[in-house]
Amino acid sequence: MPSLPSEPAIRHAQCSDASLLTLTLAAAFDNDPVAKFCIRTDAGRERAMRAGFKRALDVYQPYGLTFTANDGVGTAIWTRHDQWQLTFWQECSLIPLYMRVCGINRFMRLSRGFDTMKSHHPVERHYYLYLLGVHPDHQAQGLGSALLRVMLARCDREQMPAYLEASSPSNIPFYQRHGFRVIRKFQFGPGGPPLAAMWREPQSAG
Repeated sequence: MPSLPSEPAIRHAQCSDASLLTLTLAAAFDNDPVAKFCIRTDAGRERAMRAGFKRALDVYQPYGLTFTANDGVGTAIWTRHDQWQLTFWQECSLIPLYMRVCGINRFMRLSRGFDTMKSHHPVERHYYLYLLGVHPDHQAQGLGSALLRVMLARCDREQMPAYLEASSPSNIPFYQRHGFRVIRKFQFGPGGPPLAAMWREPQSAG
């Protein structure tokens, strides 16, 4: 008899996972509308993508809510409602990196897009899904759902809502299947691609 497919192996990401997770995120978001709008398009684009996602891991992984699927082919980066926003000095320190990642002409697209996201972010207590990505070679294998389930189960135990921004319209049905609903739509800054702000109320065990 053919063997049944094994369940995805989900665990907390470790510091040693960062290099592989950076590559996974860069590949997963290669065609993402926000990335295409903001990231430089010259020969340095691949290096810029890796640098941008490494920054995200450096900032948010220490909070202990970053997960990996099957040892690095997928990852989800979460934060609490009181952790996601950078301080003024953190943002200032990241300007040189953003300039390298975006190029001079696209830097303001990223800056204005982040400002728009902040203005729409809920103030209620919640867990925030900052990034969820699966390497293209491993998509459609249930890894994204498995990565979601581990934190959504925690949301339900703690009776904590969850929030995310879907940057690709094709991902909205995926999140809806996991209990999220669209609460508003807005553009990632002037002229930017549309984002769908999605919210999930915690579900009771009964």
